[in-house]
Amino acid sequence: MSNIIFDFDGTLADSLPMAMDLFYKWSKRVPYSPIEVEKMRNMTLKQVLNQVGIPLWRVPSLLVNGRAELGRHIHGIPLFMNIDNILKELQQRGHTMVVMSSNSPQNIHKFLKHHTIDQYFDGVHGNTGLFSKTNALKAILRKYKWQAIDTLAIGDEARDIDAAKKAGITSIAVGWGYNGEQILRAHKPDFFVSKPSELLKLLQ
Repeated sequence: MSNIIFDFDGTLADSLPMAMDLFYKWSKRVPYSPIEVEKMRNMTLKQVLNQVGIPLWRVPSLLVNGRAELGRHIHGIPLFMNIDNILKELQQRGHTMVVMSSNSPQNIHKFLKHHTIDQYFDGVHGNTGLFSKTNALKAILRKYKWQAIDTLAIGDEARDIDAAKKAGITSIAVGWGYNGEQILRAHKPDFFVSKPSELLKLLQ
């Protein structure tokens, strides 16, 4: 697979803690226990929204506000361990890589530059709808004239896996992001890795 489409939040950027802090701030809820958070990590996005009492009609405005707030604190979001070295190695092996995310392009560019990994990506595709990732994947294939058979998508959520399947793209689910291993495996990705170092072994 010569072309790789990386998800951003939960795959490259360790943004879940900050996202949870924003949720507690906006909802004025008492923080969930680690057990409750882990339970929600193994739910779909729609199930989580139902669990926390957020109707679907509020999602677009929350997404806009969330992007803006994350942008103000983007330099405080860490890169997952050793991802920078992994990206460097993948580029040296000849892979072409882009980022696709529901986060804003501005936030993604700031993050990539801050962590000095922007040179590894040929493109950033942001503002993807939470439930329209399949169309975004297909648009990337068309833009770069990539064949689905030569492309893989790496993401941390069940909806990333589902979108890749519908787009005919090989999927790699990562276990260090927003969704947990249980739900990721239930959605049957082509591959599953539990830590970043396993990506290099898988892609040899």
